[in-house]
Amino acid sequence: MKILIIHGSMRKGNTYAITKGIVNFLLTKPDVECTEISVADLELSFCRSCHVCFSKGEEHCPHHTAMRGVQSALMECDGVILSGTTYMWALNAAMKNLLDHLAYGVHRPALFGKKGMVIATSAGNGEKAVAKYLKTALGQWGINGAIVITQNTKERQLQSSDKTAVKFDRAAERFYQLIASNRFIAPKLKSIAVHNAFRAMSLSDFAENECDIQFWQQQGFYDRAYPVKAGPKYVAGALMYEAVKHLTIMLGRTYAKHLNTQK
Repeated sequence: MKILIIHGSMRKGNTYAITKGIVNFLLTKPDVECTEISVADLELSFCRSCHVCFSKGEEHCPHHTAMRGVQSALMECDGVILSGTTYMWALNAAMKNLLDHLAYGVHRPALFGKKGMVIATSAGNGEKAVAKYLKTALGQWGINGAIVITQNTKERQLQSSDKTAVKFDRAAERFYQLIASNRFIAPKLKSIAVHNAFRAMSLSDFAENECDIQFWQQQGFYDRAYPVKAGPKYVAGALMYEAVKHLTIMLGRTYAKHLNTQK
């Protein structure tokens, strides 16, 4: 069982300590292999918003040398843990920058079947919003049902260290069992809606990003509202796909007409 841990903090403080506690628990399992990556060690420049990852592929990113280890580890793992801290009531910039470099994963979700966990902390508040954001990112990559751990300074002061340790160990055990069981977790409606919006745009006659087009065609699930079981939400995904498809066609024709009138 391969688990990828991405440490999102630039320093080894509370967030790092909680995450390491989870890692240490997981390593007591004989079949677990952990790979840890820290944003502090990546020397990753800010995303330039050049859109090359969308149009040509992530391997053409100007920062691919720093990112390729993360990208490979994501594809190879069975489960991924994202940890982030809260600055100004939002996710810290270093972790956000890493996720910006992985934005193509929303256009081309490829992590279906993997399980997730998010860890978020704060010195005051805002950690729940950070955890929600990280969980949403996992969901758009194809990972659903991520386990969430949050903690702020007040909680840390009110709880004994032993009680906190038990809480985190239980969460780590749940995460391990979730991966081991390969249990299906129904996706959120938002994940299905976004998935089908990008499916429609990528398969449109007016789609521009060749990488996106090839991905949806080659994956073999381009004709399905969602690659895994989604229950009644599958219908909502199909409706979203049809709506975005027709909207894309309408906008594409309008744009084409506009270009012709300019000639």
